[in-house]
Amino acid sequence: MHELFLIGNRILGTLETYGYKGYFVGGCVRDHHMQRAINDVDITTDALPDDIERIFERTVDVGKEHGTIIVLIDDIPFEVTTFRTESGYSDFRRPDQVSFTNQLNSDLERRDFTMNAMAMDENFEILDPYGGMKDIEEQVIRTVGCPEERFNEDALRMLRAARFAAHLEFHVAPETENAMAAHAQNLEFVAVERCVVELDKLYRGAGVKAAKALMVKTRLKAHLAFLENIGDEDFLDTDVRSLENEIALQMWRNPGLEPHLHELKLSNDMKREIKDTTRLIGMLHRPSTIKEVAYGHDMKILKNASEIVELNTFTESKEKKDLLKSAIELKPQLPISDISDINLDGNMLMQLFNARGGRWIRKVFSAVEEKILDGSLKNDTKIIMEWVEAHVEYEAGDIEITEE
Repeated sequence: MHELFLIGNRILGTLETYGYKGYFVGGCVRDHHMQRAINDVDITTDALPDDIERIFERTVDVGKEHGTIIVLIDDIPFEVTTFRTESGYSDFRRPDQVSFTNQLNSDLERRDFTMNAMAMDENFEILDPYGGMKDIEEQVIRTVGCPEERFNEDALRMLRAARFAAHLEFHVAPETENAMAAHAQNLEFVAVERCVVELDKLYRGAGVKAAKALMVKTRLKAHLAFLENIGDEDFLDTDVRSLENEIALQMWRNPGLEPHLHELKLSNDMKREIKDTTRLIGMLHRPSTIKEVAYGHDMKILKNASEIVELNTFTESKEKKDLLKSAIELKPQLPISDISDINLDGNMLMQLFNARGGRWIRKVFSAVEEKILDGSLKNDTKIIMEWVEAHVEYEAGDIEITEE
């Protein structure tokens, strides 16, 4: 039994001591039954939030109005949520009303898919009122009850179905798939950030190709930011292992997609990574040296491009593969990774030549950068300054580099 269940069982035992019932619930029960890795454990109970805070010594209120309190046991956080029912989903995202209940089955009934609507008691016996274990055995993703109702409650569940299809390599039940196709447009009511989280997880599954086909078939893709601008054939044609690489590869194939990148509301770092990967793929289609490729890109960008070239026949060639492999091997051996690594600053140069700043400083740095990279100059401040004094002439706001 996983250690998190053993520790969490102390919460169930304490709840029982005070006259309440508690159960492990949701994804952790599914993954336990499937013998998959478990990262966190959730608990559901008939105890009200105030009771949970009263019973346990260390708690954190993270959503008391919705019944959720974090209980800390041995500094490990467990989400403990009161049995609840939900009603009214006018925005296709969240319930208009949450009501607490003392019935476990009523709580499980509101969940998305049968495989996620199982609970496990303190004896580690699974309670499965909606046939989750049977669906897992048959490798099918099926909603709890009417799929139209589940998707009208939270439209993101349709994208979650595609994500589970990618990770578990299950197929979606026909009635669930039909409901996805009928309600795909409701994804437009879901915050882009929530969709990106699901897409990011989807692309890390083993069954990405099948999940992408499902997104096209049900028209989910047609209602997702950025992806809606990609042709279905182009979308299905790529083979990638991350959302970032999907975007980068599609932007390389169609530069007109770049203005839509902001629609995904990604972090600046992620947008920079995507654009750098796109540029590197383009660079591979022009004459480039190993050193140019290695020095001009972070290791993550080099590995992104290597994966893309390896997996996609329309970008692949032995020369490109070998070039990237050599660049990845060379990268750690370079004396500097970037011009900012040079042990020199502009103030030193201005003081040396008794001059104001200007573009001439950049020219000096570029000359020093070239010398360090070709191995003729050590990246040491004293040695660099000696080289500058010997080989840089400054006059009237400009410089001239003299030969050895």
